[in-house]
Order: sequence, then structure tokens, then C-alpha cells
Amino acid sequence: MALGVAFYHFTIWYPAFQPGRFVAATAAKVGHYGVEGFFIISGFCFFHGYGPGDFRGSGLARFHLKRFLRIAPLFYAAALTGALLGLPAGPGPTPRILAENASLTFGLFHPNHALVLGGWSIGLEYVFYLVFPALAWAEARFRGFLWCAAGAAFLASLPYTLWLVPEATRDEKFHTYVQMANHGYLFLCGGLVARARARFPWRVTRTGFLLGAVALGLAFSRHLRQFYDHFTVMEGPQRYLFVALCLALVALFAFRDFPPSRLKRAGIFLGEISYSVYLVHPFAHEAVARLGPPDLAPALGLGAALTLTLGLAALTHRWIEVPAMRLARRLTAGP
Repeated sequence: MALGVAFYHFTIWYPAFQPGRFVAATAAKVGHYGVEGFFIISGFCFFHGYGPGDFRGSGLARFHLKRFLRIAPLFYAAALTGALLGLPAGPGPTPRILAENASLTFGLFHPNHALVLGGWSIGLEYVFYLVFPALAWAEARFRGFLWCAAGAAFLASLPYTLWLVPEATRDEKFHTYVQMANHGYLFLCGGLVARARARFPWRVTRTGFLLGAVALGLAFSRHLRQFYDHFTVMEGPQRYLFVALCLALVALFAFRDFPPSRLKRAGIFLGEISYSVYLVHPFAHEAVARLGPPDLAPALGLGAALTLTLGLAALTHRWIEVPAMRLARRLTAGP
């Protein structure tokens, strides 16, 4: 999904595909719903990996410190690099905006206050981190809480998806779209998948997984095969169709226990560097644009940028993310 977001952005920065055609439309859908998939996977991972007992005593402080150190170092590095390169992001480095970004709380005010390109989704992620312990506590004590919370959050998204985003002016559409109320239900739906996996012991076979993946891929690619305005897939009833397909894809992976293989190791590696892929791919584009020949063919630019993204992401994961995670483990080690 992170590579899908990068690929989509590169198809805009390197116009290798004719606008409105099938490949361009599919790239747009993959890019937009790769981010929606992030939110569903986050909800799944947190409800799968944590329980209310993890937040007793000093557990709550350890949780928040680990989440902060997981996100902040690479976010800071991306924001600083973007500022040094003069890349536009956010409303400008005012004292308030700097404080919001330093504390990673900009999602509480407006996700587009991020000083990192694409950082709006990081702001929503961090809001989820802030409220997750309370969600886990309530889910453990009140039967059906997660279903009710997901339903309420879904209802809260309806005005945005069906009216506010479609009716917003062109300049305001994205600012309206990125609001937490328009995305909060995705985290909770991921939690529902985690609870379903824990409750039901059956797992998808290899054949069932392949058939399910093909069916979802066909459904995703065939609906809205051609469009020019990329907001077409981010608003209206079709948004819920694509979200349902993302949710089904996450559930398909959740209910499949993959045996050890080279493909699985490759998938694990991509998962490990996905945060880096998401944040560094604009810098890969910038490097290709500044260092490559001015007449570079769009297809070559796209390929070079994708390759460079994977290389940079592997480096930033190794030298920024991994040390930060080790520090978090040391600081939160306890009885």
C-alpha cells in the first residue's frame, strides 16, 4: 500500500500514463485507498496486539513513549529535509505549527498542518494512538462497544463523504476530506477484523486466498475504469465501495497464515520499511528531478524514482527507525 501511494504520486510527477485512461485511474484508486488501508491495518494491529491490561500502572506511559519514538524521529527528519530543500508542505512554520508538529498533535487541529508532504495521515494515526488506550479499556468492559463505536464513527463520516467533500470548492476539497471524522471508522473496522480473527479459528487456504485476491483485484479495477477528476473516487457512495474492498483485503490477509517463504520475507521487509517509503518517496522524486537529465522520459523517471525510494527507505529504516525503536525498548523496559 505504501508503494501504491508512491507509485500514484510518481504517475502525477512523471506523466507516463494518459489522464483518464485505465492505468491512470487504477493508479489513482490504489494511491488513495492505500492510505485508507493504512488506517484499517493500524486498527487491526493495535486491537490484535494490545489489551486493556497493557495500560495498567506505568503501561500507559510506556505505550505512549513507544508510539512517539516510533513516529517522531523519521517525521522530524522528513520535515527538516523538506525545509532544507524548500519543498512546500503545510501552512508555514509559525510557532503554533512548529509546536503542533513537534508534539505530533497537529491531527487534533487540522491534519493539513503537517510540515511533511502526505503528513496528514500521520496526524490521524497519532490521534488514534492517543485515544486507543481508552478504546481498549471500553472495549474490554462493555459488550458490543467496538461495534457501536464503529457504527457511530461510520455515521459521522456520512456528511463528509456524501455532502461536505462533494460540495466543497476545489481549493477546499482536500482540507475537508482529511478530517478525522471522515476516517475514524476505518481504524475501528480494523479492530473488528482483529476481534473476528481472535474469535474464529478457521483460516483461508492458499487456493481460497488466491481466488479471493483475484476477485478483489477485479472488483477494484473494474469499478470506475475511467475518470479525470481524482476526487471522483474519494467522495460519494463509491468511496464506501472501495473502503469495503480494502477492508475485505485486510481481512483476507488476516485470516491467512502464511508459511515461511521468500515471498513472505519480502512482504515482511516491505512492511518494515513502509513508513519510510511513505515519507521519503517525495525526496526520491526530488533527487531524480534535480540530478537526472532534463529530458528524462516519464517512464524512466518513474522507474528511477521507485527504485531510489526503496533504497532510501531501506537506509532510513536502518539508521533512523531501528535505532529509535531500540531506544524505545530500553526506555520502556521494566518488570
